[in-house]
Amino acid sequence: MKTLLIVALIVTGVLAAGRGNMMPSFSDFDTNKDAQITQTEFTNAQQKRMSAQAQAGKMMRNAGNAPSFESIDTNNDEIIDAQEFQAHQAANRRGRGMGGGQRMNP
Repeated sequence: MKTLLIVALIVTGVLAAGRGNMMPSFSDFDTNKDAQITQTEFTNAQQKRMSAQAQAGKMMRNAGNAPSFESIDTNNDEIIDAQEFQAHQAANRRGRGMGGGQRMNP
């Protein structure tokens, strides 16, 4: 029983530690909870996330590859809706990022 508890605590700790690298959710950006993300909300949330990553001592090598607002707002209405956000996240999970930054070739 003790072994099971210890394993559960270790797994929980590993999952919690890895959470910092998880993709943000729509609600992380939709700060006023109106079901849409404005350019201002996007910029503020992105800066807050990068600042938190830097304060946690994480390397910021790929900061230049962060997606731009325009790359996620695919219908160019100056608002990111949940569908656009989810499509962007799905593309990143498949390894086909839609970021606006320059990619460096190895």
